[in-house]
Amino acid sequence: MALRRTFDLDDVPASVPARLVSVARHVLDVNGAVVARGPVRANPRRQPYDDVDLAPHLRIGPNAVALLAWRYESPMPWYLPPPDLANDLSRGAVVFEADLGDGGWLTTDSSWHGVVLDGWTADPGDGISARGTEHLDARTLPPAWTTGEDLSWPPAIERRAVSAGEPGRHEPPSYPIGPFGPRPISWPTLERIDLAAPDPNEHNPADREGPVTGLTSQKLLAERVVVGTLLVDAEGPAGSVVTVRAAELLDHDGRPEPTEHDAAVTVTLDGTRRQIESLDTYGLRGVVVEVPVGVMVHGVAVHERLHPVTGEARFACSDSILEAVWAVGRRTVSLCSLDAYVDCPTREQRAWTGDSVVHQMVDLTTNTDWTLARWHPRLAASPRPDGMLPMACAGDIEATDFTIIPDWALHWVHSVWNLYRYVGDADEIAALLPVVEGVLRWFEPFCDADGLPTDVYGWVIIDWASVYTEGVSAALCGLWGRGLLEMAEMADWLGDAGRAGWARRVHTRLAEAFERLWDSDRRRYVDSWLPDSVRPMASQHGQAAAIVGGLAPEDRWPRLVEVLTNEADLLHASFSVVDGPSLPNSGTMVGGGLRGGHPEPWWDIARDVVRAQPFFRYVVHDALATAGRADLIAGQCLDWAMALERCSTSLTETWYGGTVSHGWSSTPTRDLVQRVLGVTPAEPGFTVARVEPALGHLDWASGSVPTPAGLLHLEVRRDRLLIDSPIAVEHAGHHRFAPGHHDLPWTAGP
Repeated sequence: MALRRTFDLDDVPASVPARLVSVARHVLDVNGAVVARGPVRANPRRQPYDDVDLAPHLRIGPNAVALLAWRYESPMPWYLPPPDLANDLSRGAVVFEADLGDGGWLTTDSSWHGVVLDGWTADPGDGISARGTEHLDARTLPPAWTTGEDLSWPPAIERRAVSAGEPGRHEPPSYPIGPFGPRPISWPTLERIDLAAPDPNEHNPADREGPVTGLTSQKLLAERVVVGTLLVDAEGPAGSVVTVRAAELLDHDGRPEPTEHDAAVTVTLDGTRRQIESLDTYGLRGVVVEVPVGVMVHGVAVHERLHPVTGEARFACSDSILEAVWAVGRRTVSLCSLDAYVDCPTREQRAWTGDSVVHQMVDLTTNTDWTLARWHPRLAASPRPDGMLPMACAGDIEATDFTIIPDWALHWVHSVWNLYRYVGDADEIAALLPVVEGVLRWFEPFCDADGLPTDVYGWVIIDWASVYTEGVSAALCGLWGRGLLEMAEMADWLGDAGRAGWARRVHTRLAEAFERLWDSDRRRYVDSWLPDSVRPMASQHGQAAAIVGGLAPEDRWPRLVEVLTNEADLLHASFSVVDGPSLPNSGTMVGGGLRGGHPEPWWDIARDVVRAQPFFRYVVHDALATAGRADLIAGQCLDWAMALERCSTSLTETWYGGTVSHGWSSTPTRDLVQRVLGVTPAEPGFTVARVEPALGHLDWASGSVPTPAGLLHLEVRRDRLLIDSPIAVEHAGHHRFAPGHHDLPWTAGP
């Protein structure tokens, strides 16, 4: 629908607060300026509204407020619809109100006019992305529709939310859409990125710069992966169709190469030159534009909209590779920071419950805007009746609930613990703690007589590496143990002795029973245990999870560090390649064997240890730090150099393939702050900073790190620490220093 309301103002108030929400999405335009796109994705039972100030866009005299509003026919990766039979609004509605002061209220009533936009639709998608082709028809939307020009549109229909047992009302909330809350995240930054031909010196006319006409196709590139709405500037005969196919990957000649995972947009022209913008968001490295005879395409651009990165955090060191890894990881998380943390901008754009823990930690350590870091855990706190969380929230996967990922919910628990450490809002944690408890209690019915979770159903992914999880899974037990300890810590902080006591009792039994997975011959933990079965397969995942989960005795930590870091025994292995090694940057498609079960290992199971993929490396690095070997982490982060070989501007999903922009791969951006600079919260709420650097092979490192009170500036040399902190600092055996400047003697470790 296109909806519009015109009105006159004798005076423009200093502030005109407005808010709006829709089923399912909207674009708000005031006097020709777009001021809101939303709402943010959410479960409709707790959908936030968009709140904006219209005053900067209003003027004395005639004004026009215009809305594009649309709904999706079915659940989308970013849209969870209300139940079809919930009320009369579930198939599409929009509500808006603005306080004009003495000018009264502007609300969505019968004084608005509108039309259905014929030709604006989308084909149903399938596969990983679940996206088809979006169709935009310029013939049904006049160019001047956002101005005060009379369009002779019919009056809009004012609707009532009639549902079972309710007579219906014009104003929200109405079951099940509400009660509403204000927009929980910052408005995105906006940057226009014009796409250009790959090489203007090529003789292929389809690749030349400038307007083109009458050609089969035109290939255009961005300098790096970008994500946003597509803007097509074209003119041609009415009814002509321009097709823009997004491409995440490039061919061997460096030109866009769309695959079945990429989406497309068509624009039907109206006989004039028009700029038409897509409603949905697309991630891409380039596009292929199909241009019919008689049509001229003047340009294709992306309006990139990303969660803002504020505060000028920085990292520098004596290793230029690590500096590049830090920056590319920061950019990758930004690409995956839309109205939620998404897995990737180019394919799914789903808000996965577990992936987001890395995105969140990067924002907490490199961005002063923590609104998305706080919102995503609340967004994902959408438990099923049994307490387990959906594997991806507020979209098609939560709607269908076709399976669960138990370990993803445990990573979500860690994201709540991160909020406790960095933000320290007692009300926020108290509201989330019952959901944490529900997740952790979900595992109890699967426990055997000794307290080990056994034969847990669902998709226990761990990550894309070849980690065996049948029977008792070491990695899953370790993540559960970590969650129990974190819940106990948060419950103690809130004064909830009952929850804390339960979590510690369960953890004690788990730690005692976990000894069953210790391989005394090889002095390492096996990946899984089954009765009457010899299964010596081992991975970095099992060792690291045992440490962070408090299941491995401390006297074993030095040996486990050796298992985690002995390059001679570490190998790449993926169930996607069942008969040989998965070589870095091989372009392997991830996800093989999801329904067929795990194949037999092809490697030397008595010696080899399977490497963690980029996502689980955050747990591996945490284990090294817990074991007192944070000095190894700078060197560990150099592994990401091979990721930069595949894509130099964003981080690959796995060491060997998948998407080229996956936020879950950005652990080094966190660890170069938390482990190398050594800056972490010393107390909940980050009122005191702990500074314990670990340079490893570096000669020096420096950075600026967000705290709730401002940036903490730190320079680490091999013999000194130079600190400028807005909060108190704890260093070297809990010695505390007041806020301010400090020049401290310090000796770097090995």
